[in-house]
Amino acid sequence: MKRILFIFLVLCILLGCHEGSLKQHLVEIDSIAYKEGDLKAHELLNDIEPEMLMSNEEDLAYFWLLKIRTEIRLQKEIKTVEPLEIPISYYKKHGDISKLARAYYYKGYILNQKNELPEAIVCLKVAEALVKDNPSEIVLAEYVYSTLSHVNYEGKEKRLAIEYGKKALKTAYKINQSYNIVNVLMMLYVVYNDGVHQDSAQYYLDKCIPLVDSLPENERYTFYANIGNAFVDSNVENAEDYLNRSVALTPNVIAYKGLAGIYYKRGEKAKAVEMWHKALQTDNLYLKAEIYQALYDSQQSAGDYVSASETAMRIAGIRDSIAQKEKSDNIRGLQEQFEESLSQSAARHRLYTTLVVVGMLLMLSMFAASYLFYRNTKGRKELRRTQVHLEQYRNELKVLEQEGKSDSKEVERLTQKISDLQVRQGALLQNGRERYEEVMSGGTTIRWKRSDFADCIEYYRTIDSTFITHMETSYRHLSSKYMFFALMEHLGKTDEELQRVMAIGQNTVRSIRSRIGSSKIE
Repeated sequence: MKRILFIFLVLCILLGCHEGSLKQHLVEIDSIAYKEGDLKAHELLNDIEPEMLMSNEEDLAYFWLLKIRTEIRLQKEIKTVEPLEIPISYYKKHGDISKLARAYYYKGYILNQKNELPEAIVCLKVAEALVKDNPSEIVLAEYVYSTLSHVNYEGKEKRLAIEYGKKALKTAYKINQSYNIVNVLMMLYVVYNDGVHQDSAQYYLDKCIPLVDSLPENERYTFYANIGNAFVDSNVENAEDYLNRSVALTPNVIAYKGLAGIYYKRGEKAKAVEMWHKALQTDNLYLKAEIYQALYDSQQSAGDYVSASETAMRIAGIRDSIAQKEKSDNIRGLQEQFEESLSQSAARHRLYTTLVVVGMLLMLSMFAASYLFYRNTKGRKELRRTQVHLEQYRNELKVLEQEGKSDSKEVERLTQKISDLQVRQGALLQNGRERYEEVMSGGTTIRWKRSDFADCIEYYRTIDSTFITHMETSYRHLSSKYMFFALMEHLGKTDEELQRVMAIGQNTVRSIRSRIGSSKIE
């Protein structure tokens, strides 16, 4: 039995060490990616045996988060976003906002690369909401804004593309890394380069060009292609140089499109057609329609109407596809729906918070009211007891005086008790005395609270207990305010004086008098 227990303990220790060491290993790989590069991190991740990940949900989530990130950075083809559901599910459940934001961003980025714009938008908007007010995730925020700018540009939502582009640029300048800045500058140039906002486009291009060579060489080709296309109409030699440098790094359709334009202007039509056909190897329908349009114009110019007719049919088909895609994608609508859902969620949260606060205030008010009622009731009960004792001691004192015992110790004792009770009674009736003296000296009850009327009645009880007792026993359920009205009449106040003291009209005077009369016990 002892041996079995020992083996069990050893296994627990080993498993605990294994889990702890794997988690630490993943943290180290995360750090290595920044220090030694993603290629090294990717190698280390591939060395981890799948069996090592199966026993711990947290390790599995972290592994896939790092794995997808390195593959995105290394520009590897990612066939599916399915593995990202593991970290999304785990970090959502455990409230790790930073890692959850990263997972949603990677998913949105991949879906955008696959041209699945509606799904990409949803993921990117979730990521945006998660990083929006998180200063520690400023780098991720810049990537999210940049990608949203690109998605909106692809979806022909120019206003939103510019809005997110400017957010990205502002964030990139805060990070102060030329890599981030040059990417956003080029994005804004592309968005503005529509033939209408050329001044803005040129502004961002001029800022971008000096920074391009700070990029890793394998990432410069798209920049060279865009710069080359920008110079096609103004500086052909410069344009051709940039476009050839782009193709030399990585053959790409944007550079081929620019080269086709240069060759066509030179009269090298065969080379232009060759470049256009190379440029047509793209899934971008907008770019494809633009290239076919250039090809159609050249065919028309050459009198090749048969080919031009075929190209025109292709253009029409592509434009139909674009129209259907824009309708089904509904990029703007999706974002508006997401923002609306966020607003509704925020409104629900504010309503919930308001209801909680109001509920707490109501509870506190009820508690305070209950406490005040208890305190006032207790005070009045104590006052009544004091008055009863005073009456008792005064009666006893009268009896002793009638018996001629004015100098006895009993008289002295009773006198002292009466004095002590009067002091206590005075403290309890302080507010009532002040209110009574206030109205008797010409004041009004306009600022009085309900308790002030009650305190005034209790104070008057010490002056004329017979009247107050009569009102309590001869009338049914009179409020302290009605009792005060009766007291003022008892003290000889006229209707005009009652109106002034209680800040009421003549009709109210008659109404109160009638109600008091109707409550009299027959």
